[in-house]
Amino acid sequence: MAWFGRGPRESKGLVEDRPDLSESSATLDEGGVIELSGEETVAYLYKGSRVTGRLTFHGAARVDGNVDGEVLCNGILTIGEGAEIRAKVSGDVIVIHGQVEGDVTATDKIELGAPAHVVGNIVAPRVVVTEGVVFDGYCTMGGAKEKRKVKNPLSSTSEKVFESGAPKFITTLEK
Repeated sequence: MAWFGRGPRESKGLVEDRPDLSESSATLDEGGVIELSGEETVAYLYKGSRVTGRLTFHGAARVDGNVDGEVLCNGILTIGEGAEIRAKVSGDVIVIHGQVEGDVTATDKIELGAPAHVVGNIVAPRVVVTEGVVFDGYCTMGGAKEKRKVKNPLSSTSEKVFESGAPKFITTLEK
């Protein structure tokens, strides 16, 4: 340790320079900045890191590096401002501040905060988009479709045809 200018009892290092992410849950404050608090962070991919392949997190995670492939998070996934993601992203809650190229799917909510740049489709029951976000793709809010189906259960056309009687098929000979 003496070769590197540190004594054996000095605790300064990269770990102290990193943000404390021991608790995280996405909440939006008045200034439009998403703060983390609540759930324990299980992983942090720092800026300068590059991963190719499939990442799976079981709990809250934060990505500030580069990912190519697929990201699955059973918890809150936060993609930081410096992150560059070219992957299919899925999770419970996904908070995006960086660049994402690929489809994003959440079971609970997707939050796009400035300066996020998303190129791809997003699917979630709830979507929050703040000012300054660039989004190029389609947005599907699956929760809204399920609610409509419950409110009007007899709206399918096949049921209406059979309610009015047996369908009559017209062939070219009958014309």
